[in-house]
Amino acid sequence: MINKKHINIFDKISNFLIISFAFFLPVSQRISTINIVVLVIISFFSFKKENINIKIGFIYPVILYLLYCLSILYSSELQWGVIEQKASLLAFPIIFMLNKSTVLTYRKVLKWFVLGCVVALCYCELTALFHSIDIENFYFDSRLNENISLSKSLSNDQNYFFSYPFSIIHQTVYFAMYLSLAIVILIYEETVLKSKVIRIFCFAFLLLGIFQTLNKAAIIVLLSILLVYLFKVIKNRKIALLGGFFLIVGGITLFIMNPRFESFRKSIFETKDEIKVKDFRQIKNNDPNRKNFRVMLWSSAIDLIQKNPIIGIGAGGSHNRLYEVFAVKRQWYDKKEKYHAHNQYLQILLDIGILGFIPFFLIFKELGNHIKNDSIIISFILIIGINFLFESMFERYSGISFFSFFYCLFVSQSINKKYAS
Repeated sequence: MINKKHINIFDKISNFLIISFAFFLPVSQRISTINIVVLVIISFFSFKKENINIKIGFIYPVILYLLYCLSILYSSELQWGVIEQKASLLAFPIIFMLNKSTVLTYRKVLKWFVLGCVVALCYCELTALFHSIDIENFYFDSRLNENISLSKSLSNDQNYFFSYPFSIIHQTVYFAMYLSLAIVILIYEETVLKSKVIRIFCFAFLLLGIFQTLNKAAIIVLLSILLVYLFKVIKNRKIALLGGFFLIVGGITLFIMNPRFESFRKSIFETKDEIKVKDFRQIKNNDPNRKNFRVMLWSSAIDLIQKNPIIGIGAGGSHNRLYEVFAVKRQWYDKKEKYHAHNQYLQILLDIGILGFIPFFLIFKELGNHIKNDSIIISFILIIGINFLFESMFERYSGISFFSFFYCLFVSQSINKKYAS
């Protein structure tokens, strides 16, 4: 059993750094990255045999990381940057394995993550306001381009208060993901913010932020989270089903009302042009085919996976090989452009094959083992599981650090739940 009185100075520093990482993750990528490095160093300094918390759940991300590193050796390009890019899969298991006392910080971590999301969202709102106001002429205009209408500025990502111009710290999908988890924490952990008024205000503010990202996956995630909450709270199944029906109808309506829905509809359902040139090196960049953009990426990834199903094509250079196949489908080639599969499940199979998909699957299985009545873990699985369908989240720091940190936090907390404060 962990006794707070027996925690030494290094443990206290480690716990403080874990809490500060949770705060700075949504606020600053640079500070949170430095935080990870210092955490790993301090964890080794504070190493004590009795503090070791080695569990099988911490091993799966490490195996995944090692497979990524090994894949560089057989990939088309020796991109050693992959080792640094995927380092969160190694760093956080080490941190939580060497710091058993971190279970005492669980609710503080959740609290400061929520506060970090609120601060990051305030920064985005204030920045958007600053760019929209002409103080000298007392004029407000949130459009980036004055020559287009307000509705066009929303659908074309040309408005300071919406989409990419608004989400200036993280890409919209990752920012929306952070805000979604913060909302989940506010729903299920009432003690993180003791004032009910402040909690309701933060909930509404974070909800507004999600809609401002105009991220379509975020609407699906939010709908799923609310459905889980609905069936958890309402015991009468008929009323719960009726409420679920209205939630789904409302969610679909919001999805269709999203200004970017029309471009999404066209990209998915409109027929792509016929493939005329089958060698990307002979493609002339005259008229790029932008239809079925994401579908073409998925199809291109599947083509490559079928040729290398067991160990994949290697993490180094997979972007280039994927783009070459994608360019043929798109009939447009530009060496400056690089794309990932926009689907983490396909990206894993593409990079490290079925062999790599096994520890990836076991990570989800491990989370499933700790679900029981833990609604936060259930919601976390929904958040990452749905977003994995539309983004290769391990290709960006914002995604892989978020996933690794909270996976290790939840596994550690579930294992040692009786010791949490």
